[in-house]
Amino acid sequence: SIKDPDERVRRSLPFLKNIKNTSTFWALKRILSKLFNFDEELSENTFNKLQERFQAFEKNLNGVNFLKEKVKIKKAFLTLQFSDINTTFDSSFFTGSLRIEKLSKDISLEDLRKLEEIFSLEVKNSKDLREGISIVFEKFKNKLSSVAISLNPSELILEDYEEKQVDDTISKVKSGKQLSFEGKVYLLSFVVNEFLKLLKDSKVTFQLMLSVERPVVGASPPDYAIVVNEPKQLLSLCSLFHKYKEVKFDLISASKVQTHEIDVVTKNYPNVFSSGFWWYSYYPSIMEERTVEKLQMLPMNKWCAFFSDAYVPEWSYGKAQLTKYQLAITLTNLVEREYFSKDLAVEVAENLLYKNAIDIYNLK
Repeated sequence: SIKDPDERVRRSLPFLKNIKNTSTFWALKRILSKLFNFDEELSENTFNKLQERFQAFEKNLNGVNFLKEKVKIKKAFLTLQFSDINTTFDSSFFTGSLRIEKLSKDISLEDLRKLEEIFSLEVKNSKDLREGISIVFEKFKNKLSSVAISLNPSELILEDYEEKQVDDTISKVKSGKQLSFEGKVYLLSFVVNEFLKLLKDSKVTFQLMLSVERPVVGASPPDYAIVVNEPKQLLSLCSLFHKYKEVKFDLISASKVQTHEIDVVTKNYPNVFSSGFWWYSYYPSIMEERTVEKLQMLPMNKWCAFFSDAYVPEWSYGKAQLTKYQLAITLTNLVEREYFSKDLAVEVAENLLYKNAIDIYNLK
């Protein structure tokens, strides 16, 4: 493991020739050219020049202004955990997304103790956890536009479970024992349902990230993730969509196969929306195919074309460039084939890149 980032980059240089064909490299070249004015071949001989330009760029970088002015982002989501109770941010540009994995399927004894300490609780059973969830949501709700969770394909949300099963699972967590898969599913189902009950009377959207299985032994670090399709999961979620009709659900999938199934679900449920493109579906050929399908199948207000979970501002630029470039190509083809007029293409682009997110996430 090499800790020095400069040294890690240097050691990767000889291998860059192998990924020149990828859309990831295309986005990287856009970043280097447009942000750092660097159009040379990236090699050992040119690395120092790029490093100097990067350092000069970073020295003067104001992340918020960069996202606003260069990437043209109007609103950015910040990932929040239940323990981030004292987090403050500029709500004119940022909004919150509360992740609930550490309250449900990934909860540990440390997480449970942290919940008890921060919110002055003692969680012995499902009744206590319900109270904790209610307090967490009350503390965060004015900062949030979404409550979010990433589900492994094998994880189902059950409608029928007994609270005693949840009580037993909480007891195991408190004892520091490893949870069985069934125990995790009971706890997951309970927590998701409790949050959805709270969302019924709010303007907060429930965001589901699907189709990524992790950790998978031998898969590449740091995520150790692959795409897996499990039809039963989406079918189980349909019961939630029906039960909680007052809640808006936004579905995001990394799977090319599952995105078609999600489009069908989005078409059938008025409170279900979809966003793209994410992770292993963030490639031009998939984006083009799925964009055409969505435009042919769904009302133009039912989905968003840009979802970026970039960890640094510069990579948001690369992702936005790829999304807009591919969307422009796809819409141009539809105009040339006389499916769309030019005016309709512009209207569609404005909805997919801007207006729909405002409506789905109540960002007005």
